[in-house]
Amino acid sequence: MDFTMLIAAFGGGVLATFMGGITAFVFTGLTVLAAIMGGDFGAPAIGIISFGSWFGPHVAFAGAVAGAAFAMTRNHIENGQDIVTPLVKFGDPMVLIVGGIFGMVGFLIQYIVGPLVGPILFNGILGEGAAGWTDTVAFTVMLSGIIVRLVFGKTGLTGKTPAGEKREWISTGSRLGFVLTYGASIGILIGGVAATLGTLGLVDGVAEAAYLFSMTPVIGFSIAAISLILIMCGVYFEGWHHIVLPAGSTAVIVFSATLNPFAAIIGAAITGMFTAFVGEWAAKTLNSHCDTHIDPPAVTIFITQTINFVILGGLILV
Repeated sequence: MDFTMLIAAFGGGVLATFMGGITAFVFTGLTVLAAIMGGDFGAPAIGIISFGSWFGPHVAFAGAVAGAAFAMTRNHIENGQDIVTPLVKFGDPMVLIVGGIFGMVGFLIQYIVGPLVGPILFNGILGEGAAGWTDTVAFTVMLSGIIVRLVFGKTGLTGKTPAGEKREWISTGSRLGFVLTYGASIGILIGGVAATLGTLGLVDGVAEAAYLFSMTPVIGFSIAAISLILIMCGVYFEGWHHIVLPAGSTAVIVFSATLNPFAAIIGAAITGMFTAFVGEWAAKTLNSHCDTHIDPPAVTIFITQTINFVILGGLILV
């Protein structure tokens, strides 16, 4: 474990709480896209800045979620699900400190579920890549959100449905059709991009294209994260990073194993629909009638990337 980065994670959690969770996440997208496009020069920034102690969602976003929940208990905000408001406006040092503490908690959890637990559970399947058995950042964001709910919330893990109101757990009707349509379409898009870059890089031998091919899921994720700036502008918008990242991963895994562009696109489209559906389920199950934020995209990414890395990449396409 890098204890310097653990200490820095306190500052990352504080800064994200200061800025607001969505703002910090937008900067995750901005910095990782810049780092990827910087090639070898930008590579160190991906793990240290974008997914490390500065803007890593397990540190920054998770810390801001905790800060918002604590701010609710101090009557600064009405509901701890408010991850848009920059908490600097309340001038409460304890809110920042709670965010910093959970930034460090997120750093520790990610280390435990990745480098410590991964090789123990998945070494036989994934070998040297066992630490990456899932998206450990997303898994940590989910676990941290659950801890925050249990510590600061009063609505329970799945919320308290008002008396007389029928609880909806999954989307139906036209909403379901809408969700599956944009899920499949995002999958087709990222699958096509991955297949094209993969053809240039793996088949034609263009080194730069091979690098971008390997980073296609993260490029899609970064663009999706940046697009959440629309929420900060007061425009109705929905996140899609939980769709494009796993769908891109599916495309990369399938194309690497088959060199078949159409298989990659079909696989990504299926994953896109699956993640769109699971994201809706997670939102309705964990974020309806609740008073803190458990991140539905993180839940979705964790579930789907586990399928991608362990089952698809580790057991099927080996």
